[in-house]
Amino acid sequence: MARPDVRWALVWLLGVTAGQAAPSWGNILRQEPAWYATAEARAVADSVRLYQTESGGWPKNTDMSRPPSEAFLADQAFDRRAPTIDNGATTTPLRLLARVHAANPRPGDRAALERGLDYLLAAQLENGGWAQYYPSRRGYYTHVTFNDDAMVNVLNVLRAVARGEEPWSAIDEGRRARAAAAVDRGIACILAAQVRVDGQLTAWCAQHDEVTLAPAPARKFEPVSLSGAESVGIVRFLMGIEQPSAEVEAAIRAAVRWLEQVAIPGRRVERVKDAAGKYVDQVLIEDPASDVWARFYEIGTNRPIFVGRDEVVRYDLAEVEAERRGGYAYYGTWATKLLRDEFPAWRRRVAVESGDPVFFIAGDSTAADKPRATYPERGWGQLFRELVSRPWRVDNRALNGRSTKSFRAEGHWDRLLADLSPGDIVLIQFGHNDEKVDRSDVGAPAQTDYRANLIRFIAEVRERGGEPWLATSVARRRWNEAGDAMVPTHGEYPTVVREVAAAERVPLLDLEPLTTTLETAAGVEGSKALHLWFAPGESPTAPEGLQDDTHYSAAGARQVAELVADEIVRQDLPLAFYLHTDAVVATDGSGDFASIEKAIYAAPHRTEADPRWVIRVKPGVYQERVYVQRERGRIAVVGEDVATTVLDAAVFADQLGPDGVKLGTFRTPTLQIDGDGFVVENLTIQNSAGPVGQALALRVDGDRVVLRRCRLLGWQDTVLVNRGRHYFEDCRIEGHVDFIFGGATAWFERCAIFARGDGYVTAASTPVDQPYGLVFSGGRVTGAEGVRTYLGRPWRDHAMTVFMRTELGEAVRAEGWHNWNKSHAEATVRYAEYHNTGPGATTAERPAWVRQLSAEEAETLTIETVLGPDRWW
Repeated sequence: MARPDVRWALVWLLGVTAGQAAPSWGNILRQEPAWYATAEARAVADSVRLYQTESGGWPKNTDMSRPPSEAFLADQAFDRRAPTIDNGATTTPLRLLARVHAANPRPGDRAALERGLDYLLAAQLENGGWAQYYPSRRGYYTHVTFNDDAMVNVLNVLRAVARGEEPWSAIDEGRRARAAAAVDRGIACILAAQVRVDGQLTAWCAQHDEVTLAPAPARKFEPVSLSGAESVGIVRFLMGIEQPSAEVEAAIRAAVRWLEQVAIPGRRVERVKDAAGKYVDQVLIEDPASDVWARFYEIGTNRPIFVGRDEVVRYDLAEVEAERRGGYAYYGTWATKLLRDEFPAWRRRVAVESGDPVFFIAGDSTAADKPRATYPERGWGQLFRELVSRPWRVDNRALNGRSTKSFRAEGHWDRLLADLSPGDIVLIQFGHNDEKVDRSDVGAPAQTDYRANLIRFIAEVRERGGEPWLATSVARRRWNEAGDAMVPTHGEYPTVVREVAAAERVPLLDLEPLTTTLETAAGVEGSKALHLWFAPGESPTAPEGLQDDTHYSAAGARQVAELVADEIVRQDLPLAFYLHTDAVVATDGSGDFASIEKAIYAAPHRTEADPRWVIRVKPGVYQERVYVQRERGRIAVVGEDVATTVLDAAVFADQLGPDGVKLGTFRTPTLQIDGDGFVVENLTIQNSAGPVGQALALRVDGDRVVLRRCRLLGWQDTVLVNRGRHYFEDCRIEGHVDFIFGGATAWFERCAIFARGDGYVTAASTPVDQPYGLVFSGGRVTGAEGVRTYLGRPWRDHAMTVFMRTELGEAVRAEGWHNWNKSHAEATVRYAEYHNTGPGATTAERPAWVRQLSAEEAETLTIETVLGPDRWW
């Protein structure tokens, strides 16, 4: 590294006025925006550039606000001079230079910025992660590191660069594209590293093995564990992803759930100093308003663990030597803001931006979310969210203390309306606070303001294409003196709700009598468990005890949420299908079955006149092959989340069966459906045998089978639609060769088709007398980097396949289609395209035997024409 000359030092000194010190390096990114345009900031930037290493990175733990000293330049210690991303190194200098350059562009700053970004891009590991040092250093330093947010800091910089955000807008398009690709690979690494325990996603370790991505240790006192600190930074980064995938959403929700489970309630950390002012200990002090998290949690038990320099795992921090107790952050409040503010805001944003239908709740504290997981209070709307399956999302806008009057006056109603889309549902449940007519800010007399407010709410929802519902107030727990009956407390308010619902013809959930019955059935003492009744010392976040007969405990909120769901199902209202459950499958023993196939076999036989038997599948990896018999078609299998609910097998054609004979293609499916009218939603169905030849994920031989929001993953022959009529909606299908094939009539609506290797997307075998085969509408076809694929080839000579209004990516070959070396089939195949877009949609090199439909022809090719006018799907 070149040493600074006297001339440069003079320039630096002139940039700092007499008596004025430059900001400390620790606060260098916390200055007012105008500061970065000052001579002082430029002087600091000049100093920072002198610390940049030949590789483009910067060392850590170095005050770069002043030029390097002769002692620093002479120091050959590796830790002092080596470029790294640890402790904010490299990312902090880059952020500083970017701000100074944006305020006053200078060639030297730009060159340093570009070299620094190139360093970060070069340092990315093959698996998408980053290690602490680049060039690599032996030892635990080779691991993928989330420690102290190192990798997250890198990803945040690269994401800002990729988006062209200020102050990175001057970065060239080439680097922005490379940064975007690096971020995608980094996200994939994060998702792959998330630790599963008993098949359930949890959180992350501070380090993960650079090859296997398994949790890995670092220093002697940093063991293999789940991190209550670094996991928070990872979640924050994932929540910043625009239009998150199902996998990203599942990762966030699972990590938040884990953080809620492992919180240490009603405690705060107090650090202890000795007489000399040195920290020698840290202890947990009772504080009902605070929660803390441990830095390390034992994987599997979630017990906080503590390790000193002797590398012995202990469960009590007091057993660790004083030097470590005082010198390391074993406890912290890392997740407090995330759980209280950031995650609820993210969940609301994603619900509104997802394009999925939304069930809004506008109401008071009895329904509201209570984001502090350790406090005993819950709202029924909070627990109702857990009962609803996709595609519906619950956006709970209910708030403590609000009435029909204050909810509007404070702007909450207007914000809800702004986020409302046609087809969304708004459930309106107020009354508890409207009754406080002695308070002008919330009180709304039942027969006047309350009634008028409800009518106005209904009209405004309808104006925006939404569907308004009303609900009466839930009952308060108030018993008569004899203890044999509940005493009504809401006066005329429930009656007004009923009258408005009838007059305006909106659905009514009459919760007052339903919850009164619930309380009565539990009895005077039993009903206390529905509410917040705690003896002194029973709850660490309510140590003085609590007696609240209005608000709900978690158990009470759950039972009321179930009452709401049951009432929606009883009235067969929209959303009913996504609430009704006949059986639950779970890997952890909490359901009725541990096997999907056993749940299907246990279902009663249903006729066409019967409603479908609904089987809910909780998250987990179900290692089984499932066969649906012909007489068991009237069943719906609904996973909780496509990203975390997985049906998996690894069976392939050349594998020997029990009879010693190769199985062949048609005996390999993970899921085979012979039953008519079978429905699958929110489930990943995969054959994980890999590139070993034919290996089916799904085989369909029934009729009128529906798959929604499913992932169908395989390699060769992923999906066989053998016969019948079928409907696929918002599914992702992956494969390599002929991975959607068969003789059935099937409509694929908005499906994402992904080619994992050079090959063929479809191989239809449509019978000669069957008018329609495989029709793809409104989706997209993409592939892995460098992959080139055909849209289809004819398994049988009269194959019928159409792609219309579909985005065709670069993976699609210019010629588009292949004749399977059967020139005679060119005269009989029925291949067509219409209004496709993207680089793969150019038709100049398409074969003459592939038709480009006219607008008139495409207009007749509707889903009703292909699948039938009765809209069975």
